[in-house]
Amino acid sequence: MLSANHHSHHSIQVLFIDYFPLISPKTDKMTMLEIIGNTLQMILPAYFSKMRFEEELKMIEPYYNGTKTWRKHLEGVAFNMVNSNRYLDYASPTLPKTVFIGGMQVNTNKNGKVKLYEDWDDLLNQRKQNVLVSFGSNAFSSDMPDEFKKTFLEVFASTPDVTFIWKYEEANATLASHLKNVKLTTWMPQNDLLADPRLTLFVTHGGLGSSIELAHQGKPAIVIPLMADQPRNAHMLTRHGGALQLGKSDLNDPEIIRNAIRDVLENKVYQENAERLAKILKYQPYSPADVVLKHCDFAVKFGPLDTLQSEGRHLNLFQFYSYDIFVVLFLIVLSIIVIIVLIFTVCLRFFRKFSSNKVKKE
Repeated sequence: MLSANHHSHHSIQVLFIDYFPLISPKTDKMTMLEIIGNTLQMILPAYFSKMRFEEELKMIEPYYNGTKTWRKHLEGVAFNMVNSNRYLDYASPTLPKTVFIGGMQVNTNKNGKVKLYEDWDDLLNQRKQNVLVSFGSNAFSSDMPDEFKKTFLEVFASTPDVTFIWKYEEANATLASHLKNVKLTTWMPQNDLLADPRLTLFVTHGGLGSSIELAHQGKPAIVIPLMADQPRNAHMLTRHGGALQLGKSDLNDPEIIRNAIRDVLENKVYQENAERLAKILKYQPYSPADVVLKHCDFAVKFGPLDTLQSEGRHLNLFQFYSYDIFVVLFLIVLSIIVIIVLIFTVCLRFFRKFSSNKVKKE
């Protein structure tokens, strides 16, 4: 399964880099400089992916007697499963082998009727508003600079009527022991908490998994992207109107964080837009789980189909974007212009010569 911004490198799926953001913190409306940056972000990952796959797949070359390259292996798959959703992500043309399955891991049946363990249930009952704070499984809150930690603690202390559940990866940490409205935990049932109507806000780093979960569960969010594809995911969410984006540098300013939390909690537009997106995902024509099952079943029955292979994969860059056609057309037009100019020149000379002879005779 591939991420939305990587599947092009592995499936011969073309990305339209002038309006489809990859890992850049851009929207699908880009300036010339932003398109150039987006292009570089396509070339460099493709190069490093090539290096990585060549090293990994060298191990299986003996089984194929060196007859297949890693790219040939990937071309031969039945389908490319992409961890994205057409109704959430940016719109772009795709090939028939590209299958969007983003959200298959989200149990939306729990939405509004989840059964939490007693300790989590009691925690959510303590206050009317509950905020989940998590920066994912790669960037640990416990490893944050002290200034960032102080920012959160100051915000939590100034908002005593809100319960904050903070994913903090240090066991038995006493960092927030003086705050009754803060729960530090090294792990929490994130999907179940997002499905509970008592959870009112998700402060997240914008990882793809978390972005898909909060979108399906209809939760408003404050997205603070840290690295990689997270800035892209943040824009992807905010364009639906249910999320607010902040910068990593804002973690130094308690006032910005506090105002953002108050804004999203008090402005019901965020909640309404988040719920609308969740409803769109709920009623999409085919659920991600069904898409996975049906395509896997189809692949087992029929295997990879050559008829789904695009012949565009054999074209070089100039051929694919029809640059060679433009060159030919340019040469044809240029030839026509040259011929017209030559004919005009010959006619002009003939007319001048004829006029000159006529004057001499007179």
